[in-house]
Amino acid sequence: MSNSKVLSSEVKEKFLDIFFPPRCAICDEVLITGSGHICSKCRSSLKLIQGPTCYKCGKEVANESVEYCDDCMKRPRSYVKGFPVYKYVPPLTDSIMALKYAGKKEYAEFFADTIYERYKMTFGKMDIDALVPVPINKSKLITRGYNQAELIAGFLGKKMNIPVKSDIIDRVSDTKAQKGLTPEQREHNLHSAFAAVRKTDIRTVLLVDDIYTTGATIEACTQALMDAGVDKVFYTSVAIGEGY
Repeated sequence: MSNSKVLSSEVKEKFLDIFFPPRCAICDEVLITGSGHICSKCRSSLKLIQGPTCYKCGKEVANESVEYCDDCMKRPRSYVKGFPVYKYVPPLTDSIMALKYAGKKEYAEFFADTIYERYKMTFGKMDIDALVPVPINKSKLITRGYNQAELIAGFLGKKMNIPVKSDIIDRVSDTKAQKGLTPEQREHNLHSAFAAVRKTDIRTVLLVDDIYTTGATIEACTQALMDAGVDKVFYTSVAIGEGY
């Protein structure tokens, strides 16, 4: 890139920062230029997943002698392993809800950055062929105008230099809301919600979502990807619930 183009890009960024100042992805306060996606106060308030963790989903467990969390002990999983970043607790909960329901699409870049910074070394050793965002149902896509998981996957794919494939699986049925259902009911609710759209020669996939709760959605997507011909499925999410 020529010096003139670099200068032009820098001038454009400064112009945008003046008239459209960046805001914290957690508290939405105006940020000081160059401070990143969130303010220092909010950064310290987020709860990172710390070890020991479940060998399967990545959720925190009581101690190192516990290999799997209760969810993964009760319900065997077809995916290889999960890589969540944060605990799904306030204030992160409000930020994810703002991305999903309040049009704060710019927050997706912060979430992708957090995943990348936490796991870039690990992902680099996994021979991932493609990122696949978890699909949302058609009515939500029409109402919302975007799929938050696809936005996160888009930013993450650019950082990892790995293609994003949104055409391998799809959500083929609109299920009733998952909120308030038991883990068993969630599994049943989502059993046939996702399906392979086409066959693929992609071997290893990283599923991308915003929140992992009981794992019912990720499991259903994994089954659909395997039906499409994928060999190995991993997942990553911005946050993970603390258990049911």
